[in-house]
Amino acid sequence: MTQKMDGMTYAPKGKAEPVVGPGEFVFAATALEHGHIFGMCNGLTEAGGTLKWVYDADPAKVEAFRGRFPDVQVARSEDEILSDPEVRLVAAADVPADRCATGLRVMDAGKDYFTDKAPLTSLSQLAAARAKVAETGKKYAVYYSERLHVEAAVHAGTLVHAGAIGRVIQVLGTGPHRISLPTRPDWFFQKARYGGILIDI
Repeated sequence: MTQKMDGMTYAPKGKAEPVVGPGEFVFAATALEHGHIFGMCNGLTEAGGTLKWVYDADPAKVEAFRGRFPDVQVARSEDEILSDPEVRLVAAADVPADRCATGLRVMDAGKDYFTDKAPLTSLSQLAAARAKVAETGKKYAVYYSERLHVEAAVHAGTLVHAGAIGRVIQVLGTGPHRISLPTRPDWFFQKARYGGILIDI
């Protein structure tokens, strides 16, 4: 895994371990508001997923995404992704306050949803997501990059499962972010849009 940038552009690469064959699991990416979308798509392609589509209303974000995933097709709209029967999952890194609404649309279209953390910013969003999962049978999955895609955390998990360090009583993560003002979008400093630090952590 390589990267050591600010949190907005954190995009780890892991070891490719396909669990599906080419074309067997097709997914799309949308809502490119946070750089975690790159790590999310890296993980899906490393597992054998086929990235077919990308969509964002901002052409500059789409071009940056295509710089890392040059074979992806650019959709004209979110609806083009949602109406494609080949697409089984949609990955998104929307503004936190908008993540639930995106997920509800994705699940209504019959697809699983994979969102960046924090997945929600209110208890009403949690209730809506739970209801939609129950209604559709689709997944509302969350990318907790610090737990799932960080070399040290993955290795620690391996040691715990192997019994190498005894009984685990407490786990504490201490990975402070730089503020990186030049790269943080305005929504990051608007509590109603971002949700605040407790929601993020």
